[in-house]
Amino acid sequence: MIEVSIQADANSFEMQGTFLIRIDKFDNTVGRFDGMEIRCTSGNPVAATFYVFNDALWVRPNYKWGGVYLKATHIIHSPLTEGTYGQTTTEPTGFLAKTADYGLKCDFDNNRVFKLPFTDIGGFTYTPNGVSIGSSLRQSLVNINGIGRVNDDYVYITRDSISANTDFYSNYLSSSDVQKGTFSYGVRPTSKAWQIYEKGFNANWTNLLHIGANGNVGIGTNTPQAKLAVKGTVLAQRVKVSVAAAEWPDYVFNKNYVLPSLQEVENYISQHQHLPDMPAAAEVAKDGHDLGEMNRKLLQKVEELTLYIIDLQKRIATLEQRSN
Repeated sequence: MIEVSIQADANSFEMQGTFLIRIDKFDNTVGRFDGMEIRCTSGNPVAATFYVFNDALWVRPNYKWGGVYLKATHIIHSPLTEGTYGQTTTEPTGFLAKTADYGLKCDFDNNRVFKLPFTDIGGFTYTPNGVSIGSSLRQSLVNINGIGRVNDDYVYITRDSISANTDFYSNYLSSSDVQKGTFSYGVRPTSKAWQIYEKGFNANWTNLLHIGANGNVGIGTNTPQAKLAVKGTVLAQRVKVSVAAAEWPDYVFNKNYVLPSLQEVENYISQHQHLPDMPAAAEVAKDGHDLGEMNRKLLQKVEELTLYIIDLQKRIATLEQRSN
């Protein structure tokens, strides 16, 4: 185990960093290490860069001034007294891997190198390869395994009125992506809704989906006034509207149904310019129309027309009998 302290300029605390290095070396392994691990244990993880070779490790401070301090523990042969080392200002070449802001775990026996989690100077922790929560699971960058955890929410987000409006932010920057842009989605406290916004395909932030606290859903609109509001065209293979049996206009064929006379219908049309019991054009333009209700009324008119035709047919038959 070797502890490396990078002091840099004493007046700039953000330039300091302490690193812990673990080296495994089996006596029968010739010309190389067996394993190596490099982690920043405190300070700035980019205070230094480490260059890993099969049989050597180089370190370069990334800031001026100060010094490099080494302390070796738990070793048989000290690299400080028995090893070969020197100084240079030229970056080495031919290295197997080098650190950046992350640490490294090197498996020389199997030619594998892993990037390790690190914490920046502000206390924010990064994990290059992913994180698993709940139990060991490795299928994506973020893995949440809730099996066997009774009544536990997978993700619990708490915010207040001054928090950002976005719970999740997805950014697509690859030039090969069909969707090159940004999706932003989450609960928006100002509108009491869960919303999805997009920018990229659309020039400006555009609302794609709105789910209000009242249960109203809007597609293309963030002010839905119904359980589902769509601003645009809806394409469907089938739309089914349920209607109570008593409201379906079979009652037109009931013997007690009062069928208006054609003269009454003509007078109504002359006065209102639309059929009785049907909405006017201005009303439809303002409020739209109910598909189920409109189909019901249209069927009512068809059934009324059928009765008119039957009555006309009877009159025609009577006239034909008289003429004969």
